[in-house]
Amino acid sequence: LDEVDSLAKKAPIPVELPVHSSADKCFVLLQTFISKEMIKSFTLISDTNYVASNAGRVARAMFEICLRQNQADPALKLLRMAKSVDKRMWWFQTPLRQFDGEIPSNALRALESRHSRAGYDQFESTVSLLDLQAGEVGQLVRWQKGGNKVQRLIRMLPRIDIQCDIQPVTSSVFRFHLTLTPTFNWQNRWHGGAESFWMWIEDSDNNRIYHSEHIIFARRTHPDPVTLDLSIPAFEPLPQQYFVRVVSDSWVGVEQLLSVPLKDVKMPNQKTPYTDLLDLTPLPTTALQEPNYEELYSKFDTFNPIQTQLFHILYHTDCPIFLGAPTGSGKTVVAELALLRMKRLHPKGICVYIAPLKSLARERLKEWRKKLGSPPLKWKVLELSGDTHHDHRALSSADVLVCTPEKWDLISRGWNGNDQSSFSDSNTTNGKMFVKRVRLLVIDEIHLLGEDRGAVLEAIVSRTRFISKFVADKQADEATQLYDFTRIMGLSTALANPDDLADWIGIETKGIGTSVRRGLYNFRPSVRPIPMEVHMQGFPGRHYCPRMATMNKPCYAAIRDHSSNKPTLIFVASRRQTRLTAMDIISYAAADDNPKAFLGC
Repeated sequence: LDEVDSLAKKAPIPVELPVHSSADKCFVLLQTFISKEMIKSFTLISDTNYVASNAGRVARAMFEICLRQNQADPALKLLRMAKSVDKRMWWFQTPLRQFDGEIPSNALRALESRHSRAGYDQFESTVSLLDLQAGEVGQLVRWQKGGNKVQRLIRMLPRIDIQCDIQPVTSSVFRFHLTLTPTFNWQNRWHGGAESFWMWIEDSDNNRIYHSEHIIFARRTHPDPVTLDLSIPAFEPLPQQYFVRVVSDSWVGVEQLLSVPLKDVKMPNQKTPYTDLLDLTPLPTTALQEPNYEELYSKFDTFNPIQTQLFHILYHTDCPIFLGAPTGSGKTVVAELALLRMKRLHPKGICVYIAPLKSLARERLKEWRKKLGSPPLKWKVLELSGDTHHDHRALSSADVLVCTPEKWDLISRGWNGNDQSSFSDSNTTNGKMFVKRVRLLVIDEIHLLGEDRGAVLEAIVSRTRFISKFVADKQADEATQLYDFTRIMGLSTALANPDDLADWIGIETKGIGTSVRRGLYNFRPSVRPIPMEVHMQGFPGRHYCPRMATMNKPCYAAIRDHSSNKPTLIFVASRRQTRLTAMDIISYAAADDNPKAFLGC
């Protein structure tokens, strides 16, 4: 015990003396092992070896437990302890100690004493030496000839450049866009084939982790960055800042912290403005008051509740429309009602329907050619995508254009030709004259505005509104009748910020009066023609393949419980996983009591 007490006095982390409990003794021996202190007693040497052989494994296990329980401080301390046991050095020592035999011990001690009294972080203090000249570094570490070598080794420390963009999505959700870029020189001797890091976003006020991620940088992709898009919760009262912490999984003392201030972030309104579904009598299709139009909907007698509620503003007004409603709620018929209104008032007008994907555009083209292109309407429906080409005569004679955002953006750019006059007779201008005849612009899946292709949608809407106002002003000056503006319709799922999107497409959202929010319909996700129940199960696996394998049996059990006699649709991430999941479900069905239960469903 006397030797244990003497070792406790040398321990960097204080221990209450005298040492009586076994826990304190283990803590002293663990610090002695990390500090590389000499032990004389054979019994203590044996105990130290036992403690050291298990401490790293236990610390790792407890670290993962704290990480899953979202405890920030314990997780950081346990990861530090696990790495210190593996490397036999402390996290408050200079990380250059891990380059064994490269730097003399007196130079390492000089580095550690540089900022130890002021309490500076050793990693940041070591990296700051790159701002000095090689001679100054050599003088500082008391190794005149080693300044260049010290700086070269510092550049090998696994540093990560952290860039974070924050965007409020709702009053309780942030979107974090993180870019992690390795900025160190890769050396196979020290880094091997890959370097792994732990990244988490924490709230220091509540000592809580809101998201954690294990990130691996490979030598073959170095120095490519890693990009993450995360949804992080926000609680009232909002803290001053969140922290993004990146910690190396193997290098002791290599930790980086980025403060993300929240005081200047403007949060959306507390309440999401949803539109209530009114209890209305279903409107019959005869309300169209046009036999040719009524024949289009001969398969049903009445419109559904959403279509009934929007019928008047669609078929009897020309104001812009934003409709946020769940999938399968009849948004296509809503767009068709606006199209029928436009063609009834402007027989030569053109409707442009924009779908985000070619597959969706071709599906809509096939449906509308059969529905609108056949008698009694016989409208001309054309597709505009990268796979099709039409001359200006075909485009000018079209009634409906189904296209992708990029194709319409390309076509509508030259709407005014080379001449500044909107009614020039030049061939270039005449080729794009049909753009000015567009009276209805329907954008499907408009919520994709926030994705990579959102800039194209933004350009389309802004250009359409400009063309509409430009031509309206021209015709108002040259004729007695007023030109009707191009009507813009946005179709989407239910959104958390519909006011911003509605204001952008021309709907008045501010002020007082009956015209405010007219044309804005953002129904709740629960508003569906067919009610839907949602059952959720969580799977904590970190790696993709094992996690997918553990999901197959619960998936089969869910099919038996919720859809034993109905078709089932399962989504996976790849073609290979489709085959693996299908084979597992087949094997589970074959081993079941009734292997032929799903035949004939």
